[in-house]
Amino acid sequence: MADDIFMEVDEEIRAERIRALARRYLVVAGVVVAAVCIGAGGWQYSVSRAHKADAAVSAAYFAAMQDVARPPDATGVDASLTTRQKKGLQALEALDARARPPLRALERMERAALLAQSGSLPAALALWDGVSQEHAVDPTIAALASLLWVQHQIDGGDPATLRSRLAVIDGAGQPWRGQAIEAEALLDLKTGKDADARAKFERLAMDMTIADGVRSRAEAMLQTLGDDAGG
Repeated sequence: MADDIFMEVDEEIRAERIRALARRYLVVAGVVVAAVCIGAGGWQYSVSRAHKADAAVSAAYFAAMQDVARPPDATGVDASLTTRQKKGLQALEALDARARPPLRALERMERAALLAQSGSLPAALALWDGVSQEHAVDPTIAALASLLWVQHQIDGGDPATLRSRLAVIDGAGQPWRGQAIEAEALLDLKTGKDADARAKFERLAMDMTIADGVRSRAEAMLQTLGDDAGG
C-alpha cells in the first residue's frame, strides 16, 4: 500500500518539477537580457559563459533523466536498477557540484527516488532531508522533500518526529496538504488510532481542493476500514 502511494505521488509532482525548471530558465534569461541592455562587455561575457555552463548542465541533467526513467512497460516496484538507470544515477551525482541550487535540488530528488527504489533508503533519506533544509530550494520542492522523507518512514520511524515534520506542511495553502494529511492518517493507523485515521480519510475524500489521487486513495481506505469493521 505504501509503495503504491509513493508511485502516485511521484506522478503528481511531474508538473511541479517542470514549473520549477521553467522558473529557473526565466531567471537565467532575464539576467542575460539585462546584461545585453546594459552593454557592459566584460559583464556580458561573464554572464554569457555562465549561461553556457548552465545550458551544458541542464542538457546533462535531461540526458541523465532519460537514462533513469522507468521503462514504459514496468509495473509495480522493482527493487533493482537497470544498467541504464545506474548510469543515469552516476551522471546525476556528477552534476551535484556543477548545478546551481534549483537544478541541484531536482537532481538530488531524482537520486533519492532511485536510491530508495534500489534499497539504499538511508542515503535517500539524507538527500531528502538535505533538500528540505536548504534555504535556496523552492519552497514547494523543499516541502515535497520533507513529505517524502516522512512517507518512507511511516512503517518504522518515530511517530512524534514524523508528525512534527508533517505539521509544517499540512496547513491551508500548503502545496502538499492532502498528501501530508494522508500520511498523518497512515500514522494514526500504525499507532492504533483508527477513529482519527477514519476522520482524516473522510476529510480528504470530501475535499475537492486536493489532488484526485489523494481523494481516490482516501475513499479506498475508507472502504477497507469499513470492511475491517464489518468483519
